[in-house]
Amino acid sequence: MYLINIQNRDILIKDEEPLEYYDVEKGSQLQLHDLTKKTRNICSLGLRFVDLGDGKGFKRTPWSKEALRWRIARRGLCLKGLCQNPQCDANGQQVVMTIGYKVFDVVADSDETTTICSIYKNYVDPITCGFNNCWWKFQGKKKERQDDGKAPIKCSCDWQQADDAYHYFDQQTNPLVTWIQLKIEAVKNM
Repeated sequence: MYLINIQNRDILIKDEEPLEYYDVEKGSQLQLHDLTKKTRNICSLGLRFVDLGDGKGFKRTPWSKEALRWRIARRGLCLKGLCQNPQCDANGQQVVMTIGYKVFDVVADSDETTTICSIYKNYVDPITCGFNNCWWKFQGKKKERQDDGKAPIKCSCDWQQADDAYHYFDQQTNPLVTWIQLKIEAVKNM
């Protein structure tokens, strides 16, 4: 293994020396870059999200008269994920995050301003989605299995209608896959 001094790009080949020998201060954060690796692991990129591409597990459920505060869905695209904030009432529960009518890049646009718990406003990793009162479609590239040596699969769907009920991809039926790219669009009218 080689150590590379980032400041002046010296290659340090004495790997048996302690880091202090190279003037690395205690408490410093180090990054390891394996320069011998010839291939890029594309599976390390992307987001684990339900498989929208196979069309299975898409369910419709009528509206409930009662819902927990973190399960209230507004019109258009809604994402769902597990709140993991111990101080939040929704901790350990799936929360609904309303995105509305727009194009949303699930991989690139998910952040502390868009995919948050409605109760405590903390970031939540989206893992599935639902729709209501809209037309929707998606396009993306997915990897079904990590490290299988296969290229990502392009997939998309034509416009679908979600009426006045909650339509969602059930993650119990649909497996999670790694999406390298996933754009979901919801519009009010066609």
